[in-house]
Amino acid sequence: MCVEGTLIRRVLLVEDDPGMRDAIRALLVRVGFQVAVATDSAEAWELLGRGPRPAAILVDLYTPRMTGHDLVARVRRTPRLAQVPIIAMSGERATRDRPAAEAFLEKPFSREQLEWALHEVGAS
Repeated sequence: MCVEGTLIRRVLLVEDDPGMRDAIRALLVRVGFQVAVATDSAEAWELLGRGPRPAAILVDLYTPRMTGHDLVARVRRTPRLAQVPIIAMSGERATRDRPAAEAFLEKPFSREQLEWALHEVGAS
């Protein structure tokens, strides 16, 4: 979708911590993304079912009700969503049991690290 010649880049942000969610959302908006926000992976799954397909999904791996791991698995099994790039995030190193995500960010991360990850997955 374009607005006055500008491509609208949508990102779905899944983060249960309000302070972290607000900080990441602000970073995404600052670099030109329209951000849909979910407080956990179950809410994200609902948004993905009824909203437009995002350019990327940034998902905290450890959220209540449904883990980020489960969300990634569902997205990968859904033909309409399977090609959406995913950036997994965690405050833990998560060296084992990483989901099938195209990039991983260890929280806290900088704006430059976020921009790098978005570029790496082709969302920027």
